[in-house]
Amino acid sequence: MAIVSKRSDLLTIGEVLNQVRSEFDDISISKIRFLEAEGLIVPSRTKSGYRKFSSADVDKLRYILRMQRDHYLPLKVIKEHIEAIDRGLKPEIDEIEKPKVPSVLVDLNQLGIKKSNIRVTREELIANTSITDQDLKESEDYGLIKVLADKRHYDDIAVKTARVIAALSGFGLEPRHLKFLKSGSDRESSLIKQVASPMSRSKRPDAGEQALEMMREISNLTNQLHFILVSSTLDEEIL
Repeated sequence: MAIVSKRSDLLTIGEVLNQVRSEFDDISISKIRFLEAEGLIVPSRTKSGYRKFSSADVDKLRYILRMQRDHYLPLKVIKEHIEAIDRGLKPEIDEIEKPKVPSVLVDLNQLGIKKSNIRVTREELIANTSITDQDLKESEDYGLIKVLADKRHYDDIAVKTARVIAALSGFGLEPRHLKFLKSGSDRESSLIKQVASPMSRSKRPDAGEQALEMMREISNLTNQLHFILVSSTLDEEIL
């Protein structure tokens, strides 16, 4: 557990109790300590060992208490919800349903390069993207989708990629048909990095940010060029 210095934006357990008591009149210090013992909330500690709660800890406590009061969920299920929230997922209130990926993260019109902190298991990835287990395995073999370093979770890029691959499978395209896209994207990335390299090595304080912006702009332009070239070739074939 993290040790923190005394800070004005952190609350003692008594202050937390006062904040939430107006909404949950049966709350008590012993109940907060029980939820901590069960691993649902993990406050920081001062060097003297006193609990210190952040605003996120208080929000989490409110969520736990609402799920108990309004939906009668057992602590085991609420803990699964908390773990899902910590991984960037959106839990369903219905116990039968699994946590779902927020729709914005798998929208085919939202394929930007900005990453989030979302982490999903293999089961959640398949359930939320409709990719088959076989296609997921082949996609990993061809380097189209990567599992995170912990070998258990996938990030939002994997979610977006899996959603596209699942959609393409409806047209009869399998991961083996798409592996050339991976090699092409690797070469394109290397070219973009090479172009932006002099900027990134500059001594300007904002050199890194400028280089990143340059790479994004070049990537956007090459994506447009790719679309134009493919579209024009298809149009020629149709004509």
